[in-house]
Amino acid sequence: MFGGWGCGSYYGGGFWGMGILGMGIQLLFWIVLIALIIYLFRRIGSRVHTRGFTGQDQALNVLNERYARGEIDLEEYQKRKNELLR
Repeated sequence: MFGGWGCGSYYGGGFWGMGILGMGIQLLFWIVLIALIIYLFRRIGSRVHTRGFTGQDQALNVLNERYARGEIDLEEYQKRKNELLR
């Protein structure tokens, strides 16, 4: 009946052969796929930023502890702190 429309009978009746349920399933599939990709990019991006700042914070904590224990003097403490904060 719709052989001349769309893709014809080659794909099982074209667009009309899928019905509303088929369209809904395809739409749901693409929405879930796009949401998953966005979620993964955000998660990976937040890990990169978190690792960078966490490492710097740990180094500053160690430096502060060494200065507080008297292992390094004020001049060395300031020099190293400036290097870490760049």
